[in-house]
Amino acid sequence: MWLGFFFCPALPAFQVIILFTTFFVKKYSLMFNLEPQKDALFRASRTTVVSTVTFLVVLGGSVFPVGYAVSRFRPSEDCGPFRAKATFLSVISEAVDASSTGGKEFVYYISSSGFLVPLLMVLITLLFISFAVIVAKKKLLRLTIAHLDAEGLSLINLDESTVPLLAELRHQPGAVQVETTLNCSTV
Repeated sequence: MWLGFFFCPALPAFQVIILFTTFFVKKYSLMFNLEPQKDALFRASRTTVVSTVTFLVVLGGSVFPVGYAVSRFRPSEDCGPFRAKATFLSVISEAVDASSTGGKEFVYYISSSGFLVPLLMVLITLLFISFAVIVAKKKLLRLTIAHLDAEGLSLINLDESTVPLLAELRHQPGAVQVETTLNCSTV
């Protein structure tokens, strides 16, 4: 797909639109049509960090050679859509220069440090907040397990979405052991 960018610059945009559309159609289809397992055999969240790092390495390994070729090599002078250009990237600057005054100002503004630094700060803050919310939810769940254990209640009354997380927490060191069978005296 990305090498097709040299011959059809809109190809990556079309492919990204197709991928996003396919992703969200499959996501909503799964959310509405799939019923999760009652007993979680394994937790996919344990491998999230490993898969994320692997995907990041693969992304870097695929983007670096293409980026190096685009930024360092000169286009062919005899054929191809970039034959009259000094570099592959000069097409972008020429397109910005050929656009209207408002378009130029917009591109210069979003590529300036006055826009990118605050944007980066907001993204880092959102990442930190989401991490803090995850930690707080896990702590609250541990407190709920301890409270249920102290009260002698059954986990049968909890929402089904918490059952896989409870199973994961139960196998962690120092976790409170809670009985999951229904106690007839509490019914």
